[in-house]
Amino acid sequence: AGPHVGTAGRMSGRRFELVNVFGIAGEPFSGNPLAVITADEPVPDATMQAWARQFNLSETTFVCRVGTPEGVDAAVRIFTPTVELPFAGHPTLGTAYCVASALGRDAVTLGMPAGHVPVRLTDQGWQLQAPQGQAWEHEASVSEWAKALGLPEAAVPSPAYRVAAGVEQVILELATPEAVRDAVADPTSLRELGLCPSGEALVYVWAWTGAGTVEARLFFSQDLAVVEDPATGSACANLGTLWASQGRRNLTVVVSQGAAIHRPSRLVIDLDADGRVSVAGHVVPVGSGSLEHP
Repeated sequence: AGPHVGTAGRMSGRRFELVNVFGIAGEPFSGNPLAVITADEPVPDATMQAWARQFNLSETTFVCRVGTPEGVDAAVRIFTPTVELPFAGHPTLGTAYCVASALGRDAVTLGMPAGHVPVRLTDQGWQLQAPQGQAWEHEASVSEWAKALGLPEAAVPSPAYRVAAGVEQVILELATPEAVRDAVADPTSLRELGLCPSGEALVYVWAWTGAGTVEARLFFSQDLAVVEDPATGSACANLGTLWASQGRRNLTVVVSQGAAIHRPSRLVIDLDADGRVSVAGHVVPVGSGSLEHP
């Protein structure tokens, strides 16, 4: 679609862009889809939630052109089809790409409920610096997690952790990549064990596949169902935060996610000498248009 037309039946100044985040070169239907809606005027919360439900992607973001707080290039809100999130990885990178493209820049700072998030273009793609977070051991037992994921206890070698670097999630290391692939989350158990302050259960399972490579999956609740996310930057921020809390430093890890739902994705976690966590990936534009009035 072209520029705003401002004719009857259309919302002049309310545009959307579709991008794939954490995509893989040569695979056009890789990465995590995102809708970025830009408006000339503030949008009511209920309307943002309704549009997120309409697009029915894992997240939809909203950028308002007016009233941008000092110190940021854009104020951003993030919605799943059911709730608002204070921070999320692939929406941050995808939105930064759209904002930076409009400004003709390769670095921007986004203002979110979780705080100011700087994003820049690097050799690994668009890279965000994760908010500072914390990690603590989850209260559920290894056997409870094994049962919730349909796995033998041997597949869950260590306790889960709750980690909050922008958004709280459960991070659980599994013994092998095969265990990651075999996991089948039970909806009731997932909500009982993994419910987070966002109102969703968010459980990220991962395993080492090499010295600097990881295979991962993220299960989250949506009403009474379990949905799988193809690429989860916030979980990578939390995984890096967990590693930092364990004393790891100067680490770069490539994460593969999404193969189980036919959306292969590539994410890069960087942990520097001071324990700061960054997450990067490529953003690919898919299309754009304008929104019809409800």
